[in-house]
Formats: sequence, structure tokens, C-alpha cells
Amino acid sequence: MFKNYIRSAWRNIKKHKGFSFLNAGGLALGMASCMLLLLYSAYHLGYDRQFKDSESIYIVENNQKGDGKIYTFPATPAPMAGALKNTVPGVEKAARITSYNAGGLLGYKDNSLRKDGLFADNDLFGILSYRFIKGNPNRALTQPNSIVITADLAKALFGNDDPMNKMITRNNKTQLMVSGVIENAPANSTYKFDYIIPWTLFENEYDWVKTSGWSSNFMQTLVKLKSPQFFDNADKMTRKMIMSNQKEYEAEAMLYPFTALHLHSLFENGKSVGGLIDQINLFIILAICILLIACVNFMNLSTARSEERAKEVGIRKAIGSTRGALIWQFITESLILSVASLVVAVILVQLSLPFFNQLLKVQLSIPYQEPLTWVSLLVLALFTGLISGSYPAFYLSSFQPIKVLKGLFKGGGSALSIRKVLVVVQFGFAVFLITATICIYRQIKFVQSKSIGYSKNDLVEIDSEGDLPNKAEVLINDLKKNNIITNATHLSQSITSNGSNTWGVSWPGKNPEQKILFDMFRVGYDFVATSGVKLIAGREFSEAYPADTAGKNVIINETAAKIMNLKNPIGAQITVDGPVTVVGVYKDFVWGSPYQKISPMISYCNIKGGVIAMRLNGKRSITANIEGIEAQLKEINPSYPADIHFVDSNFEKKFQNEKMLGMLANLFGGLAIVISCMGLFGLATYAAEQRTKEIGVRKVLGASVTSLAGLLSKDFLKLVTIGIVIAVPVSLWAMGKWLQNYEYRVDLSWWVLAMAGLITIVIALATVSFQAIKAALANPVKSLRSE
Repeated sequence: MFKNYIRSAWRNIKKHKGFSFLNAGGLALGMASCMLLLLYSAYHLGYDRQFKDSESIYIVENNQKGDGKIYTFPATPAPMAGALKNTVPGVEKAARITSYNAGGLLGYKDNSLRKDGLFADNDLFGILSYRFIKGNPNRALTQPNSIVITADLAKALFGNDDPMNKMITRNNKTQLMVSGVIENAPANSTYKFDYIIPWTLFENEYDWVKTSGWSSNFMQTLVKLKSPQFFDNADKMTRKMIMSNQKEYEAEAMLYPFTALHLHSLFENGKSVGGLIDQINLFIILAICILLIACVNFMNLSTARSEERAKEVGIRKAIGSTRGALIWQFITESLILSVASLVVAVILVQLSLPFFNQLLKVQLSIPYQEPLTWVSLLVLALFTGLISGSYPAFYLSSFQPIKVLKGLFKGGGSALSIRKVLVVVQFGFAVFLITATICIYRQIKFVQSKSIGYSKNDLVEIDSEGDLPNKAEVLINDLKKNNIITNATHLSQSITSNGSNTWGVSWPGKNPEQKILFDMFRVGYDFVATSGVKLIAGREFSEAYPADTAGKNVIINETAAKIMNLKNPIGAQITVDGPVTVVGVYKDFVWGSPYQKISPMISYCNIKGGVIAMRLNGKRSITANIEGIEAQLKEINPSYPADIHFVDSNFEKKFQNEKMLGMLANLFGGLAIVISCMGLFGLATYAAEQRTKEIGVRKVLGASVTSLAGLLSKDFLKLVTIGIVIAVPVSLWAMGKWLQNYEYRVDLSWWVLAMAGLITIVIALATVSFQAIKAALANPVKSLRSE
């Protein structure tokens, strides 16, 4: 019997190729979109879960009170790891880890590569179960001159040679022996690196690390418990640890699940309130909605052919077919189409993955080797087939054979109302997606158009590494002499990335209870001329004032001046780990997130910073300037490949998350609309076929093509309009809630909703009008002759 179901279903599919193509095409696009979104969501949901006993791994978060709120960040004091391991029951391993200046130039013989690294304790390998290809994880970082490298770095440096115990030179000065080779770090893991070097080497390179106490937060602490059941007691003891070791320092550490760090990184008042998980949940909902839209198309097109299939049902019932048999017949048809659509969908996903990965900067793939993948694909096909075929099957099988065979049956009663509801839902969803796309685009443009306080165009940065710290002035003078740059300055870090801060700032008249976090940004001579930051009072640092380089003078931004409420800030004495004098005030500029309010900032003079910023000569081409800088770097710092960063490009990275969200809304919103239009096109085609006789009569009686096209289109446009009306309040609520995440945000104007509605109407009208005009232009003689 099952063979008969398949044979009959296949015969019916071939008989109606047009409808079958629309059904299968819509399902394929819906499945492909759903699979891509679910793959992307699974990629992020699986972050850091590939490590053994991941449920027992925690990172120490730090809660500090100030400005009337609690700041939470994963930076901890250096003694934290040892204290946890030695005093807290249930702690199996604890490790310090940081990327601070860990990256560098690695050399072996004539091969030199710039790579990213981490400083870490050897316990790290007992916490994060990186698979060792060579070496012993229990002692890989016990020696201060050891280095553990990834498989890719081993291949790049040593080719096919065995890298074990070979010596690598780091930054042309430190000799490191390869003590282990591990598999490359998973793409969806928090720590990205090419190598790991011992914590003792970090202490040897920076004396302040050895002496740093409980008030200095500059590294992360990872903890592995023997079992999650130890968490409550361990967390309770961890929360008291900083306060018990540092008097008059209001801070509270806490254990936070490492697997939650990526998705739940947003904190308020010391508690997690979300983060990237909110976007992932939206993508999952979007995936389900797009799949359901495709299923809705199938239902609409199947029930629209009710009259055509009524005779088939009547005859089958008359010769003894039961309703159950007919239901299975129709569901078998939908399952065949669903399986065919799944095959097409998998092909589409496979072809689009390279583009998708490049677009979103991820590494997605379909894990065909996993049995769960095939089970998931089978479930997707069955789910789609059953959902899309269920209502048509039950509806079509309910026809009464007597009425059908007597010609008394007229399809469309209940089915028509259901189809109307489904069309309304489809296009309401389309309106929401268009609104979201416009809103995200406006928000990005709004923040990008705001003044950032400095001129990012023609501004470049290079890392001060190798011989550059001692030869920076030679480089700058040579570049100026050759008219390649106009100005240059030293920075403690890139002007586009925020970094160190402090609570320890006081000033005359400060409320002793007031606690405000100040950004600390060290800058060199000619900072104003180089960056384009506007000096609004006083002066900038100059070699003519020895007190500048001695750390006795500081420059503050206007937000700091307002908070301190200094009538005349120039010459004011304030305290920042000691008394200093304010010699200048510069206008606020964006240092951290462009979406958040600018924090108060204090700058010390920095004549040997980690970054050299340079203003290119605008009268020359950018290519000529960059080539000139590269040539000078090769001469002055030959061991290091020139790595020049454009500030405007780095600044654009601050909008990466919002741009990604906008691209996904554009891409999958467009696919949802295409799928909806495929269904609408099929319905319009069928409606035109059903009204062929009516159109012929009206045309003979003098109806114009315009009036006939309007007659066929107006019913569908009514449904689209209802969808718009329903979608407007939903869009207002959802996008209003999304915009609340930003302190600087656009208003959700009425014209955004109006434009979304208009675009939807135009798309729907264009879809329906094609068939409407085609039917209206048909020769009425042919349709009436057939009668």
C-alpha cells in the first residue's frame, strides 16, 4: 500500500509541475535559511563547551562599586589564583592568563612570523583540555623558557620537521624551547592564540607583575572545581577574598561559568542580564519563522487547489478509500516534496557557507561525520513535511463524495479563511523584518555621523616593537623630512581601543563617598596636532617642560573637568596615585564604545609608548605614504615586518556587531519576503485560473485591463494591509526595546514604519499584478469558447 501512496503522490507531483516547483522551491529556501541560522546559533551556543568537564570550569569576575552602580569585569589580581587553589575546598586547578604584550615576532633560522600569544600558568592545560599532539601537558610550561605552539604554527615554522625541543627566538631576544604542540584552538572558543608561554616569563619581563597586589586587576583567573557541587561554597569564599586581603578596597570577586562568558557577558548590579544570547535567541526565532513561512506557502497552495482535487477525493472515497488512507496519501506527497527540498537546501547551504563565513567572520560547516547531523536533517525533513502537509491532508480528505460527484461542492470556505490568516501572518512578518533592517541601518549611521572628537582619516598607527622604542624619534624625523608624515606622537595604546582605568582620583572639594572610574590614556608630544583632538584650555605636553615627562603634570578631558567642578582647571592640583597638576583640557573624544557616554579621562605624558601614531601627508597619495613608511621601517627595524594600521579601519570595527545584525536582517529578511512572494504568486496564479470565465465575460462587456487587474489584486492587497496594521505595534515594541541598549540612539520615527509598509505593498503588488495583468490581457474568446 505504501508503494501505491508513493506512486500516486509522484504522479500528482509530475502532473502539476508548476505548483510542485513553487512548493519545493519555497520549502528549499526556507530549509536552507533555517539551517544557516541554526548552524550560526549552534556555533555560538557551543562556545567553550568542547573542553572536558566544561560544566566545572569557571572564570573569576570582579564586581566593583562606583558612580552609583556596580562594574563587572573578568580582570583579577595576580594572587587570586594561588589563594583559590590553596585555601578553597573543591578547587582542583587555578591558572592565571593574559594576552598583555604576549604576542610578538617568532623566529626560527631564517623564518620569522608575527603571531598572537598568551602568558599562562601550567595549570591552564589541566583546566582547558587542549589536545596535545606532542609533549606532556602536566609539565609543558613548568620551565621559564618553554613554549607550547599550535599545529598551524609548528607547520609554518618547522615544515615537516619535528618541532620538539627546538629553539625559537621571541622578539629577537628571548630563546624559547618548544615543549609541546597542541591542536589549533577551536574557532568558537574564548582564547585565540598561536602559542602559550609561561607566566614566570611574564614576571621576568615586567617587574611590576611580581610586586602587584590585591588592588591591581590586570589578568584573568580560570578555575576548575572537582565537581559543580562545590560551587556554592567555593563562590561564597571567593566573594570575600579581595576584601579580606585589601582593606578599604570595595570589590567582590565571584565564580562565573566559563561556558556562559561568551553569550552572557552583560552585567547589571553584579548580575548577568544577557548579552549575545539575546541575538542568538532572535536568530533561532527567525529560523523557525522562516521555516514556518515556507510551510504556510505549502498549505496555501495545497488548499487553493481544493476544487481541482475534490473529484479525486470523491472518486477514491466512492470506491472504498478511508479518510485515514487519504490523509496518508496527501502527507506522503508533502514528505516527498520535503525530502526533495531538503536535498536542494543542503546543496544551497554548502554552496553559500564560504560566503556566509566570510561575511560573518566565523567558521561554520555541516558536520557530516556526526550521526546527529543526519538525524537532525531527517527530523527537519519529517517536521517540515508533516507541518506543511497536515492541514491540507485533513482538509482535502474531509470532502463528502456525494456532494463532490454531484457537482455541489465548492471549495474555499474554511480553507479560504485559513489562507487569508496565513497570508496576513507572512506579510506581517515581512513588515517587521523590513522595519528592523531600516532601524539597524539608521542606528549605525547615526552613531557613525556623530563627532568622535578626532580626525581618523589619514591617521595610522604602528606598534613600537623591536628596535623602535629606541629609534622612534629617528623614524619620525626621517618621515617628516621626506614629507611622508606631518606629525607623530606616542600612545600607550591605540586611540581606538580603551584600556586601563582607575578609581584612585581625588580633587579639591570631592565628596569622600564619591567613587568615579577614570580612564587612563598616556599620550606623547604633539598629540593634539597628530590626532586632531581639540585643546580647549591650557597646553599639551612639551619637551620644554621637564615636569611633563616626570609625571607631575596631566591633561584631562572636558568630562573630567565637569565632574571635578573646577572653575579654572588649569593649574589645579589633583591626586592620581600622588599629587599632579592639570596643565591642559582637551575636548571629549571616543575612546571606548561609540554607543556609550564618554568617561572622564586623565592623560600622562608618554615619550615611549606601545604605539606610534602618525598623521599622513594629505598632499601625497596614501599608497606613496605607506610605501615610504614601510621603507623606513625596513631600514630602522629590519627584523619586524611592517604592520601599519589605519585608524579609520580600526574604528569601523566598533560597529561590527551591529553591521552583522543588519546584514543578517537584510539577508534572511529578503529570503523570507521571497518565500512569501512565491506563495503569493502561486495563489494569484490559481485565483486567475479560477476566474478565467468571469474575466472573459467582464472583458466582453467592456471592462478595461486596469480594472480587471485591480479586481484580481485588491483581495490580496487587503490581506497585506491587515498584516501591516498588525506588524506596526509589534515592530514598535521590539525595536524600541532593542534601541534601549544604546545611550546614543535614533528615534523610531513614523516614517520608518510607513516605509516598511509601503515597500511590502509594492512587493506584494508587483507579485500579484504580473498574473493579474496576464489574465486580463488574455483573449476572452478562448475562455468563453471552452464553455
